[in-house]
Amino acid sequence: MSAAPIPSPPGCAHQRRHELWGGLLARCERCGLVSTARMPNFAYTEKYFVEDGAGYDFDSPLARTFDAERFERELAALEARGLGGKVLDVGCAIGSFLSHAKAHGWEIAGVEQAEFARREASRRLGVEIMGSLAALPAGRRYDVVTLHHVLEHIQEPAAFLAREVAPRVGRLMLVEVPNFASLAAQVEGPRWSDLRPEQHVHHFEAPTLRAVVEAAGFEVLRVYTLAEPLWSLRASLRTLRSLRALAGSRSFDPADLPPPASLEARDWRPPRGLRRAVVETNRWLLRPLVAWIEWTLRAGRLVLEARPGRGGS
Repeated sequence: MSAAPIPSPPGCAHQRRHELWGGLLARCERCGLVSTARMPNFAYTEKYFVEDGAGYDFDSPLARTFDAERFERELAALEARGLGGKVLDVGCAIGSFLSHAKAHGWEIAGVEQAEFARREASRRLGVEIMGSLAALPAGRRYDVVTLHHVLEHIQEPAAFLAREVAPRVGRLMLVEVPNFASLAAQVEGPRWSDLRPEQHVHHFEAPTLRAVVEAAGFEVLRVYTLAEPLWSLRASLRTLRSLRALAGSRSFDPADLPPPASLEARDWRPPRGLRRAVVETNRWLLRPLVAWIEWTLRAGRLVLEARPGRGGS
């Protein structure tokens, strides 16, 4: 498709952009950043955070198990590298990550703009969660600063990182966002569960995430992708069907894919007995394939680790 006169969104000042997915998204022809064509204006009210809400039910059994697996692995990996001490979670929601970090002995701090989530996190964690980075004690730095699925909501991500986040990073910044180059995004297109154009301003791939972080003055240490934390028979089926689609099978139709598993599922229970054995067998059999997908930067979660640049110490 030829370039269209699409207005440049915040975060990208370049003028030449072309449409993706029927005009739902637009990609910059110079830097490659993909953005939602119309800037979202989503309100993160209480409904977003609670049962039967329009967002993510953090207290559902599935969400609790999902978050425990992803955050425990993340903390273990950080600690294995000798990191510890003070951690700041930016966009901490109701404090799921910080609750695990606190249990590991970290000194925790959090920032959350949504009023309901901020109050709930403060209550659960026993520490005051701030409404902005500017509200934190002046000059205070943290050994690790994390942003879990935050940067895709920020209109000017490089400026936000440079002006607000960088002054808080002591040793390491960890950013996790949905991966626009993932296998799921390639196959499912506008049906991709992590698209959320009503909320997400930008849609990152490894090169564009790296470029944004470097533009903010950080030194990127590594960029990698991770598969979904909880493996299931559904995940096995989606992975195999997606690979079949990319191989060009004429018989495949994205409509054949089962709908994404909802993290708000009320009736979810951990698999037990024979079903658990089948799930674990599938996980083991597909682990080499999943590792290859992660290695090729096609898994669903895009993660970047960076440290302050030379002028940021």
